[in-house]
Amino acid sequence: MNETLLLLLCMGCAGLISGLTGFAFALIASGTLLSIRSPVEATALVLVCSILSQAISLLRLRAWPPPGTAFAMILPGLVGAPIGIHLLHGLDPQVVKVAIGLFLVLYSGGVALLRADYRVGFGNRWSDGAVGFLGGVLGGIAGLSGALPTAWSLLRGWDPRTQRAVYQSFTLVMQVWALTILLALDPIPPDLVGDLVLALPVVLVSVLVGLALFARIDQRRFRTLVLALLAAIGLTTTALALPGFLHG
Repeated sequence: MNETLLLLLCMGCAGLISGLTGFAFALIASGTLLSIRSPVEATALVLVCSILSQAISLLRLRAWPPPGTAFAMILPGLVGAPIGIHLLHGLDPQVVKVAIGLFLVLYSGGVALLRADYRVGFGNRWSDGAVGFLGGVLGGIAGLSGALPTAWSLLRGWDPRTQRAVYQSFTLVMQVWALTILLALDPIPPDLVGDLVLALPVVLVSVLVGLALFARIDQRRFRTLVLALLAAIGLTTTALALPGFLHG
């Protein structure tokens, strides 16, 4: 398939899912882009387009996270990200990805068995901060900063818009932070601007379509959709990392 068409299809799918659920843009787009672009260009392209996706969603939904919760998660996440990058030197990323993947699969299955109105009894700013810190660490190690905040938000008792506001604001800040670090360490790839000219309009339209679909689903269906997507991400992450883990 023509690389340009593949890029546009990839961004369209990622934008649609991100608009519908509020996460998974980078996870959906990265695999394809890494097969047709250099790692630095693929990462920069995914980050810029994902940042656009998160910003559009937050503005269109007009839902903002509780300030205390947002700061409780984001500030520890900013601290955790460079720690995760540092831990890369002593940890096998494949082991981490397999562990995260299995956790997401088990988590999704376990939560699916609970009542739809189940809420954790220990949800507070301390627990939110711990999740934010671990999300930052996992983002530094494996690029999965949004997985834990998304999973945690399902159990905190928030409505879907508030859930999205919490984990999307966290992901947005983490991705801006990651893009800043990337551009500070590596020169801008020469083909990035051309790819962005093609990709950004597709992302804009697909995210808006996803948001329109989100407006049509109720809380129960949103919960089911998020759990299914978390399970799919867990299975994919495990499957891709398992060969390297077994031969490591």
